[in-house]
Amino acid sequence: DDQGQYKIVNLTLGTYAVTFTLTGFRTVKREGIELTAGFTATVNAELSVGAVEETITVSAESPLVDTQNARQQKVLSSELLDALPAGQKNAINLIQLTPGLTTPGLADVGGSLGTYNGGGNATTFHGKGGLKREFDGMRVENMEADGNNGYILNALTVQEMTVETGGVSAESDASGFVVNMIPKEGSNSFRFTVSGLFTNDKLESDNFSQFLKDRGVTSPSKVMKIYDGSATLAGPISKDTLWFFVAERMWGNRNQRASVFWNKTLGTPFYTPDTSRPYEPYEFYRSHAARLTWQASPKNKLNFFLDVQNNCKCYSGTGLTAVALSAPEADAQLRFWPQLLGQAAWTSPRTNRLLFEGGFSATISHWPRISNPGVTPDMIPITESSTGFSYGAPTTGLQDLQDSDRYAQRFAVSYITGSHAFKTGFQLGEGVKNLHQYLDGDISYLFLRGAPTTIIEWATPYLRKERLRADLGIYGQDQWTIRRLTLSYGLRFDYYNSYVPEQHMPATRFIPARDFAPVSHLPLWKDWSPRVGAAYDPFGTGRTALKASLGRYVGKTAIGIAADNNPVTTSVLSVSRTWADANGNYLPDCDLRNPQTNGECGTISNLNFGQINPNATHYADDVIHGSGVRDYLWDVATEVQHQLGAGVSLTAGYYRNWYNNFVVTDNQEFAPGDFTPYCVTAPVDSRLPGGGGYQICGLSDVLPTKFGRVTNLVSRTDNYGKRTQVSDFVNVSVNTRFRSGAQLAGGVDAGRTVNDLCFVVDSAGLYPTTAPLNLPGAALTPSVPAFTDTTINGKRICRAITPWSANFQVKANGSYPLPYDLVVSGAIQNVAGPLVTASYATPNTVIVPSLGRNLAACGSRIPCTSTVNVPLIAPQTMFEDRRTQIDLRLTKFVRLSRGRVQLNFDVYNALNASNVLTINTNYGPSWLQPTSFLPGRLFELSGQLSF
Repeated sequence: DDQGQYKIVNLTLGTYAVTFTLTGFRTVKREGIELTAGFTATVNAELSVGAVEETITVSAESPLVDTQNARQQKVLSSELLDALPAGQKNAINLIQLTPGLTTPGLADVGGSLGTYNGGGNATTFHGKGGLKREFDGMRVENMEADGNNGYILNALTVQEMTVETGGVSAESDASGFVVNMIPKEGSNSFRFTVSGLFTNDKLESDNFSQFLKDRGVTSPSKVMKIYDGSATLAGPISKDTLWFFVAERMWGNRNQRASVFWNKTLGTPFYTPDTSRPYEPYEFYRSHAARLTWQASPKNKLNFFLDVQNNCKCYSGTGLTAVALSAPEADAQLRFWPQLLGQAAWTSPRTNRLLFEGGFSATISHWPRISNPGVTPDMIPITESSTGFSYGAPTTGLQDLQDSDRYAQRFAVSYITGSHAFKTGFQLGEGVKNLHQYLDGDISYLFLRGAPTTIIEWATPYLRKERLRADLGIYGQDQWTIRRLTLSYGLRFDYYNSYVPEQHMPATRFIPARDFAPVSHLPLWKDWSPRVGAAYDPFGTGRTALKASLGRYVGKTAIGIAADNNPVTTSVLSVSRTWADANGNYLPDCDLRNPQTNGECGTISNLNFGQINPNATHYADDVIHGSGVRDYLWDVATEVQHQLGAGVSLTAGYYRNWYNNFVVTDNQEFAPGDFTPYCVTAPVDSRLPGGGGYQICGLSDVLPTKFGRVTNLVSRTDNYGKRTQVSDFVNVSVNTRFRSGAQLAGGVDAGRTVNDLCFVVDSAGLYPTTAPLNLPGAALTPSVPAFTDTTINGKRICRAITPWSANFQVKANGSYPLPYDLVVSGAIQNVAGPLVTASYATPNTVIVPSLGRNLAACGSRIPCTSTVNVPLIAPQTMFEDRRTQIDLRLTKFVRLSRGRVQLNFDVYNALNASNVLTINTNYGPSWLQPTSFLPGRLFELSGQLSF
């Protein structure tokens, strides 16, 4: 333009040289300019008088500060992951290396967490949930809830992983943060790599400390095996026209769970632990990926990608090392097959100013849930009520069909001048969810101390269907550079529409055939979201940038609301009935098809079994239909970036976000006057704040005349009062890249979240069906009403403040070359320990003196055995010890004539720490007992051969 500015966009990642030529002036060439995803490098040159044939080559350091973009992002390249101790390389590496990212209750030691659990579903950043995963700019999540990990990442196919945490442009609807995986491509030269990784229990240190034993852990978990084998091949099919990249990978792990053993008496009503056969859940993953790049013409480039996988998360639960509350036969396997990602993308620079882009993506995620080997259809699931321990068979539904597929399309047009980069386009998503649920025998049992008490009958099998008709985003945005100031502004329109198709249910063991009519617009949302940002280079040197951004972002969602409102879901899918096993034969001597009392069996708990539940939860129209009613947040970010010297940059920032459009569940049978307040005295216990013995007041019990009445409506919180969730964070980080090859990156991140629920819905105080809110990011669920009057030791708990110390993190990583082709590298993280809560099952006898009567749940029973779960600790006030984890690597390179060998020796959890990750939160003998803890020091061997 008239300022002498040129913009070159949509470049492939890599290292570039820029040449400036003009008749009558010497040519200037700038080399070594590194481009990472989303980074704009400013390259300046001054031409002196001379002949064009005279060339001045400048090999200065690559720009480290982006003075054009207001977005905040972190980049993990494949080279960085190859250099650091990164285990099996998945999304957990982003969490371990990026200050501010956290996943409560999860930690990885060299791959011990497992690939699926390391996918980051529960990850938060600065109080924001809603992680979105993209591959080549297209969303690759399935249809579960608000969108879970639909594609298991094969890290070999990825050149860079970027996480955008703020200042996200109008191209995205992400309310939290976006992880985009940039795929590798073939080139004009052939490249080949083969790599492997291995460790087992012989290379793990014992960290089963006296501290864990004193906390009630009876045996340690063990890493039995972690392995990873892979190969890649890339090159030209036709030089300068057609290239390929293929990657084959197989990896997995096997761990031994603490204190869980196979059942010696499988097939009987009893559980007898076989201590010679500890439970060893395992995972395996098989990925067959290929990418084809075709330069069809100078103005048309196409990319095709396909990754076909056969995977198994051969256990349930949250981690391979977690303490299980079920015997192996009550566990189940998730078999991901078929599992694939297929994509096609097109780019076309029609002129030097006009660029077209388009793409299509299909994420096929099928994951039936099946029984473990040895479990037969005649085995019945049993749960021991006194401990919650399950055995016999899987106690929750199995699925021989579970399809959860997402399809995505995108198209964009960019018009580029020297000063402006205008872009407009759309993204469109569709989805399919089919769930065929069954339970062998259609019954399960509850025992109390070994004696039968209850039979649960299930309306299985059934096939439940939901569809995403359109997840549409249309946007327009511009980036306008005015000398040293770059303004970014855009507007996005979001349209979301899902529905439930017609469904037919055949007759089952207990109920006749059923038919359900289709239901449309579950939900139907429309939203307008503005985004603005600015980046300013105050000195015009390209070494300093002042940045600020403000944006509105809609909440992440998938098919969850349609599933909640599916007529199958809102029908009565299970009922319970009492069982008095008079003759002790552990067989229900009654006709289970008769819903009334007969033989040893009582009347079923709901005579609408199999039909629409008139008391099912429903959503208000202004929650699921309309414009601007979808949950959303405002996000503000301000940053200063400065290049301190050659290869060293510093970033400092302040960030704030706040949620809007909260919802709450209102039982419309209740009014605040229908409750009686009471107090409870906390037990005297040195582990409780102040040693316990304090009062918990403002608790509520419904009047006996209203007990059991349920007409739940999910409604807008604004109908009852004001709810807020506000997060404030600060971050200071440093990034270095030295010519010697040394690297150092890391930073400090801290903040607080204030969650205010001080308003009244049904009861002014905590009611037995509710619980205090403890975690940021959970604010958009309708299951947590207010508890305005409840106090613990005289302090109200409806305003939960997550303190700065609970969000304080220090994370750093780096590598340093040594003589003899050696490199040492490592990563360190210091993060807060898990939140401590205590739920006290308070018996009726303790409550009566304050309440003045029995609990409403007692009815006419004498004696009354009803209890109320009462919180003993105010939310966000008590935490386990902080966790410090250090991972180290020593690498030896062996140079070959046309390649090299990289040999790695890794040490994970070098301090052999045994920090608690999750605990039992039920107050009693097992309170504070760790349910998972950091695995011991792990030595790991890996290597890579490259040509």
